[in-house]
Amino acid sequence: MSRLNPGRLAAGRALIAVERGGHAEDLLADLAPAQTNDRALAWHITLGVLRRQGALDAALKPFLSRPMHRLDPAPRIALRVGLFEAMLSRTPLRAAVDQAVELTRRLGGGRASGLVNAVLRKAGKGSLSDDVMLDVPPWLAAEWAEWGDWVGRTRLPARLCVVTTDGAPPEDLTTAPAAAAGQVVPGAFWVTEASGAVEQWPGFDDGGWWVMDPAAAAVADLVTGERILDACAAPGGKSFRLAAKGAEVLSVDLVAERISRIEEGAARLKLPVKTRQHDWLTGPMGGLGTFDSVLVDAPCTGLGVIRRHPEIRWRRLQSDPDAMAFRQRQILKAAAEHVAEDGQLIYAVCSPMSAEGESVADSLDGFTITGGWDSRPPSGDEDAFQAFVLTRS
Repeated sequence: MSRLNPGRLAAGRALIAVERGGHAEDLLADLAPAQTNDRALAWHITLGVLRRQGALDAALKPFLSRPMHRLDPAPRIALRVGLFEAMLSRTPLRAAVDQAVELTRRLGGGRASGLVNAVLRKAGKGSLSDDVMLDVPPWLAAEWAEWGDWVGRTRLPARLCVVTTDGAPPEDLTTAPAAAAGQVVPGAFWVTEASGAVEQWPGFDDGGWWVMDPAAAAVADLVTGERILDACAAPGGKSFRLAAKGAEVLSVDLVAERISRIEEGAARLKLPVKTRQHDWLTGPMGGLGTFDSVLVDAPCTGLGVIRRHPEIRWRRLQSDPDAMAFRQRQILKAAAEHVAEDGQLIYAVCSPMSAEGESVADSLDGFTITGGWDSRPPSGDEDAFQAFVLTRS
């Protein structure tokens, strides 16, 4: 019996948990081994399989007597991991098959190990399709038919961007200016040379920067005024961006744990961000008063960040954008009660779906869309956002 690499085992366990509703990054934080190389392998395999799942399944299909979704989880995950390694990593086919068979056993699917062995030995001699639309569900492939360049980039590892409190490039990291929608975003920088956990990067403890996509930073830059309510603030990047510019910011979120993370980030960055917990679906916050600007970066399908969180693409249903839009209208209406008479309301989502965009912003009685910004589809490595500025009619 071969020894299974612990990174591969962690990846297999994470991928099974993702199918049950878990989030890949959260799972890997707990499951990936501490040893650096094995930990990196777990992340590489897990995110790589999720990004290329459609093409992997298409390549495996001719060698299976039933659809992938009807296989038990253990052989299904092992087949994807084995083929990913054979075709998209430097692992030789024989080793990829051997490890996939052992992974099947360790995941509790020992009776299917022969199937995994036979299928991978055949499928591993072929190649993956060049059709980028295989790596999103069919309904999204139809929706994004004209966005092939961006969909192709979502199959690649996401670049990391940091935003600095003073707008200058971070001294301890190798970076390049970051852009969104074709325009350089001030104070945002792609990290071009770094490895390991972000918390271990040089300069992290000094609190001069935080991780934030340039498109998200560009959305925050739409907000003006001295007193600002960030109504759906987690993970906190937009609040940090506004506070770094001197605004008085109140960050509100539904979940206490996410509020704690915002507070920890603000403390590390030495930014005076205040926090409150509230569920906007219950209405406005009693006794809160009004603000110069209210930012509603609303809960959404998250389909604009699938390069960073690839499991999202396989989790969403065609009906989800309309369902999310219903909630977004409720949240926006409640938060709008806190906009000062001459203030502004900014509605944003990290989704490129039309149902979650202008139609939601335009539905708010008493407000008119007077501006906006979007990065859909992204022209570079940024996420897909859309944002709208509303003022009282």
